[in-house]
Amino acid sequence: MVSLDTITLALVISMLALVSAVVMTLTWRMNSDEKGLGFWAWGAIIGGLGFMVMLIMPTIGTYAIVINNVASIAAPLLILEGIMRFRHLGKEKWRMGIMISVILYAITIAFINKDDTTTRYLFHDSLALAIFFLSAYVLMWRTTGIERKIYGLSAVVFTIIGAFFVGRMVLASQGAFNSGVDHVYNTYLFMVIILWIIGWTYGLSLAVNYRAHQRMMKIASHDYLTGLPNRKYLNEYLHSKIDRSLSTKTPFTLFLLDLNGFKQINDTHGHGFGDRVLIMMSDAIQETLGEEDFAARLGGDEFVIVLHGISTSDQIQSAKEKIRMTIERERPVAGRLIELRTSIGHAVFPLNGRGMDEILHQADYSMYKEKMIDRECSVVKEA
Repeated sequence: MVSLDTITLALVISMLALVSAVVMTLTWRMNSDEKGLGFWAWGAIIGGLGFMVMLIMPTIGTYAIVINNVASIAAPLLILEGIMRFRHLGKEKWRMGIMISVILYAITIAFINKDDTTTRYLFHDSLALAIFFLSAYVLMWRTTGIERKIYGLSAVVFTIIGAFFVGRMVLASQGAFNSGVDHVYNTYLFMVIILWIIGWTYGLSLAVNYRAHQRMMKIASHDYLTGLPNRKYLNEYLHSKIDRSLSTKTPFTLFLLDLNGFKQINDTHGHGFGDRVLIMMSDAIQETLGEEDFAARLGGDEFVIVLHGISTSDQIQSAKEKIRMTIERERPVAGRLIELRTSIGHAVFPLNGRGMDEILHQADYSMYKEKMIDRECSVVKEA
């Protein structure tokens, strides 16, 4: 029967950490555009090597414990940095400076106190618990819904291991390790580290897969150029919006926008410039939206805006003026100045139709009539 002493558990931990490193490296390679995954892989490698050194402790003595202590600070620090990058938190250079300083501090303290287990544990564990609790906090920061549940799995294991380091600090302060590292609490701690490796590897891999799934869903439902919802998403939204409007008896107005003279812009300045104009227009449209409003790119140079709760002529006219003032303001694009001109049609639900196709058809007809009256085209000028 295999004894669960610290050396045996160190072997298990090192093997699991290296398996974790392989998993994270493969995840990193398959999601190379995601930030932070490389830090997770290196954290697992360093952590595994740190515990592997424990196997040769009879040969190198307390230096094995020193190396293990330093690695067990460096590894979670790298994982924490990976989490911060994965969550798109800034100030990376500033954090790297702090991380290097903490590792150098851990090396210094470990060597100075290599023969004083109690002092070494007090310094080491205070750093470790801060890193693990901070990792749990960063994982849960500003998360909601399914994302909170997915990140929560890793956050729980980070919190558990942080709590165990608190426990060892308390025991160390009471002199429980004055005779050395051979204490039953270290056996329990090593078992928790095994749980932590499995938990964070699975949890963070799940987070990466979830983000990849969300990205694919967005590609399927959003316009690749402007980032606005596409025609498919618009159809789904309008079906849902109509159902809610009927149940709450709250009207809404759909505006259909078309750029005047966009073909001439493409022909004169090229499609690359035309793409930038469309991006600029989508940004301007989003400036006009309230919390309950919606915008989508219908296709080409046509856009849709859905404004909640407006239906009277005065409200519609006021909304059109606001949209025009925002979109048609002179803006710089690729070293030139452009003044856009738009034709805007509208349809009110349920006044102008009871279904999606009727509403879109009425808005298109309204826009066409306006285009026939006002043929003023967009103007591009040199800056």
